[in-house]
Order: sequence, then structure tokens, then C-alpha cells
Amino acid sequence: MVIRATGTDAYNSYIYDLAKSIGKPLNSVSTIVVDDLIRAGSDSSLIDKINKAEGIFFAGGNQADYVDFLKGSPALTALNNRINQGIPFGGTSAGTMIQGDHVYDSISAGSTTLDSKTALNNPYSSLISFTDYLIQTPHNNNIQTDTHFEQRDRMGRFLTFLARNIQDGEETGTSAKGIAVNEQSALLVEKDGSAKVVTQPGSTNAAVYLAKTSKAPTTCISGQPLTFDNISIYKLFNGSTFNLSTWTGSGGLAYTLNVNGGVITSSTGKVYGGNQP
Repeated sequence: MVIRATGTDAYNSYIYDLAKSIGKPLNSVSTIVVDDLIRAGSDSSLIDKINKAEGIFFAGGNQADYVDFLKGSPALTALNNRINQGIPFGGTSAGTMIQGDHVYDSISAGSTTLDSKTALNNPYSSLISFTDYLIQTPHNNNIQTDTHFEQRDRMGRFLTFLARNIQDGEETGTSAKGIAVNEQSALLVEKDGSAKVVTQPGSTNAAVYLAKTSKAPTTCISGQPLTFDNISIYKLFNGSTFNLSTWTGSGGLAYTLNVNGGVITSSTGKVYGGNQP
């Protein structure tokens, strides 16, 4: 079942044909477009479909819509119950943004896109708001997500989100983690925490970034640029593997980022690390 707040059922035939082409045919694929955000969270028909779904995928759009209808709702309870029962679960773009313990919900930003420069220069910009502990997957503890990552130069805002997770008391200096996904890239996570990156053939700059902090930010206050040191990054490429339980990987690139007065520096000389070693 595909859930989305805007758009059409275009994913139906794509997913159905894709599954058939790899020898894993599906009985059916259906899409629910949630166009009434106020009532959707308690809609008995939607909840019934969630309870019966054998796999759930959230499409892109605006994560604020998903947060609005899911937060504190019976639909969220049903969704988390199905995930806990082991059904496959995933999403793209906004559907990925809602999967961490900490969600940049974009509610306060409205129609304005938060860029890295704005976030780095003021970690408490009015454009930054969070919703915590929404969707609960087996391995999303302590994690902040971000998407369209390198293509939209979002490293700065991603690091700001991690700093805020610590500064706001949701994480300690050594517990904050993050997963950021480039376009045409996916991180496939198994029940035991093992994960693998797959990418679209012919894609450009396809990669997934895993981040972990080692200490609290030095400066993370309203109106002042961020200073935040020693963030460990592990960049995964097509075929690279990672274990979210042990936070170790293979086939990727390990490097370190520092932020001083809102300016990011990298141990490789490149904010996005560079090519596969």
C-alpha cells in the first residue's frame, strides 16, 4: 500500500511491474491519497487498510502533511503496530524524512525551503521545527534523516539538525546519529540492522551518508552561527554495506566534518567526502 498526501496512483503499476520483473510478483498494489489531513488519522477505512497491508510505502511531497495527520492518531498506532509485526516499510523524499526518531517536520517553514546557509548561520531559525518519535522502526533510534542530500547541498542543515537534537536534550553528545540519502539512492535495512545501498543505474552522485556525533556542539544558540566539531561521516556507495546496530560499514568512505562559525571543513577537503576508496 502506498500512502501519499498529494498526487496520483502512478506508483501502482510501477511497483507491480517491478516486483514481477524480479520474480517477486505481488497480489496487488493500491494507493491512498490522504486529502483530508484533519480526519485521516482517525479514518476507520484507512486504519483498516493499514492493518491489512503487507507492505507500506510513503511517497514524496511535504512531510508536514504526514506529521499533521499521523501525530497522536489511531492511524499512527496501527502503522507502528504493523511495522513492529515485521511488514516491509519505506518511503521516498518526505516519506524518508518521517522515518527517524527526530523529524525535521517543515511545519514552521511552510512553503519556504530551509537551506544549509540559513541553518548554519542560525540553528534556531524560525524555519526549523521538529517532531520527535513519530514512526518507530526497529533501527531508527537516535536517528535524524534528510533527503535530496548532495543534490540540494543539505549537509549544513543536516549537521544543524544533529546539533539541535543534542542541544534540545533529545540526544547526548555521543548518541546523535543521522542518515542522509542522495537522489536515486536507497538504504535497504534488514530486521537485524544490516543494510545495503542500491542505486539507480546511470545515476549521478548516488550515495547514502551515515553520521554520528562524538560530543555536544560548542555553540548552538539562537542568532549565532553553529560551531560543532568531530562529526564522523561514513559515505556509502552502490553495494556498500552498513550495520545500524554496530554502526560499522564496509565498502564506504570514512571521514570527519567540523563546523566553525557556520563554516564546514572536511578531513578529505570535500564536504561530501569524495569518491569511493
